[in-house]
Amino acid sequence: MRQSAVSFKAGGLSFEGVVAQPEAHVGQMPGVVVCHPHPQYGGNMDSNVVLAVAFALAEQGFVTLRFNFRGVGSSEGQYGKGEVEQQEVMGALELVKAWPGVDGRRLGVAGYSFGASVVLGSPALHRKARAFALISPPMRALETTKLRTNTHPTLVIAGDRDKLLQSGQLPAALESFAYPPTCHVVAGADHFWFGYESQLAPRVAEFFSETLK
Repeated sequence: MRQSAVSFKAGGLSFEGVVAQPEAHVGQMPGVVVCHPHPQYGGNMDSNVVLAVAFALAEQGFVTLRFNFRGVGSSEGQYGKGEVEQQEVMGALELVKAWPGVDGRRLGVAGYSFGASVVLGSPALHRKARAFALISPPMRALETTKLRTNTHPTLVIAGDRDKLLQSGQLPAALESFAYPPTCHVVAGADHFWFGYESQLAPRVAEFFSETLK
């Protein structure tokens, strides 16, 4: 696997990120942007979940981009309460789309917690990617998202000990989706996934392999 530090512009601001990709590849590769958890609670592009997912995808032949939302690390700007952060996700997708060796028709987005909320809240983003993985998504964001009318494949994955997301409520929340998401609940995992990354990341990589490869 090869990693490259990158920067990109969005909404007049500059954002930092890291692209991970296979050491060698044949043909065009799909690309996935991975969005980190809440910036005001220590979330950044090097969180355990973000790294596990980005690396698992790179090992499966994907180009991945993880990045810091506004106000995190060296990314410019200030925390926008999730209301404007979709701008940097869109910018990240454009960077991946233009990356050498990437098939711009096969792009996905993975969001963890706050990152999932940003993905769920952006109808414009729903038109730019072909598949979405939502890791421990906030229930309110699931219940109000316009992604419900989108027919692209979606994975919702959570732990059954997540106190911020009652996994037992997921089936009811997902019933209103036009294209029912795949729902996977990991026994023993909580919202932070410590010790369960090895169960989470391969499942996300498998989903994107099935939908984008």
